[in-house]
Amino acid sequence: MMENEARGIDQRVLRLLEILDPKSQAILWYLWWHGHADIEEMRDLIDAPGDYEIVYRFKEVINREAEKLWGKPLVCFEQAKVDPHSGEKIMFNWWFLDEEGSPRGEKGDPLVDVFSDQDGLTIVAQVPTYLDYNRPKIDYKNGVMKLRFLKRENHEIGREKR
Repeated sequence: MMENEARGIDQRVLRLLEILDPKSQAILWYLWWHGHADIEEMRDLIDAPGDYEIVYRFKEVINREAEKLWGKPLVCFEQAKVDPHSGEKIMFNWWFLDEEGSPRGEKGDPLVDVFSDQDGLTIVAQVPTYLDYNRPKIDYKNGVMKLRFLKRENHEIGREKR
């Protein structure tokens, strides 16, 4: 893995990737990147003959190694859960867990990086997809900037309006 690719990756994932077999590495990388995935996505990803191989890799390879390293699993299965980034209700998916054991991003703590250079300031943030980013409200007071984005008109968190 290239050094630039590895910078934004959870260090737990990097450590675990080093000891996993190639198919389990592919599954963990995909799940970390997307946050969640259904079993069919995972089966297609590694060209597995059936669902059992995916469940085995989650429970007996990835989570077993994670429990050896940190005493807790790194992925879990949820029958129904609202994706904190898209606001969509996701059914029957495997989820990547954050350091507290919750599906990543669930606590509402977005990742934010601020870069300052000679030309200005750049803010990069992990944000949900259901917001309207075309008309931000920007407030600045005493060295603190606040950005506010409203929800798109056709969206409710948890489901699309019909």
